[in-house]
Amino acid sequence: MAAKQFGTHRLSGTVGDVTYSHTKSGFKARQKSKINMAERQSGQQFQAWRDHTSEFGIMTTEARIFRNAFTDLNWNIKNKSLIQQTVKLMNAIRKTDTTNLRGQRRASLGDLSMLVGFDFTGSGSIDTAINGGYSSAFNRLTGVTVATIQPMIPKQRLNVPANATHFMFTLAAAALNFETGEISKVMVSTEKLLIDNEVLPETVLTETLPANSTDPVVIALKLEYFTEINGHYYPLMSTASINSTVIRVDQG
Repeated sequence: MAAKQFGTHRLSGTVGDVTYSHTKSGFKARQKSKINMAERQSGQQFQAWRDHTSEFGIMTTEARIFRNAFTDLNWNIKNKSLIQQTVKLMNAIRKTDTTNLRGQRRASLGDLSMLVGFDFTGSGSIDTAINGGYSSAFNRLTGVTVATIQPMIPKQRLNVPANATHFMFTLAAAALNFETGEISKVMVSTEKLLIDNEVLPETVLTETLPANSTDPVVIALKLEYFTEINGHYYPLMSTASINSTVIRVDQG
């Protein structure tokens, strides 16, 4: 690209190996780096860069495995920032790996309990949506996974979006092998529940993962809304009306 001159010594573009640009703080010039990839791959001064690159590659793969474990649960969620959010969180978890040396640290060997509270929608966690009125349990020996929602009056407890007549809870659990990428996952939903002023009894969702798994287990709970018309239930597709949150992690 040829450089354009705005006035005396004011350029925009590239001249030789120097790039000129106009920023809020004025005109700046930057010389192209003479460092080639071979130097980065072998030079001792770039060891930290190589270590960071290695860890970043592992971490982004682990973030993808985490997302893939819940694609079925989150099929109707449109969150353009989901990849960025999971990578950012996994990067923070990677730094808690106290076992491996720099360049070999993994999020999967860090504190995965930091996943608890992660919101797949980016618009609000299920804790806020139902005022924390739930509990969860996991038995690694049997693989039994349970989520219990406390009794409620739906119209009083829930932040019901416009046009919603019914709602549904879904429990999803996944055992993630971050080494192989293998995922064992289960999912179970309630029936469509009417939004009214009647007391809804305690709701219990139960599913079973493979018994005695040695893999980390992540459990999520989803709340979504529907409009009922002539016996048919139509999901409200707005992500703002959906809550899908990690509620429990058992690292094994």
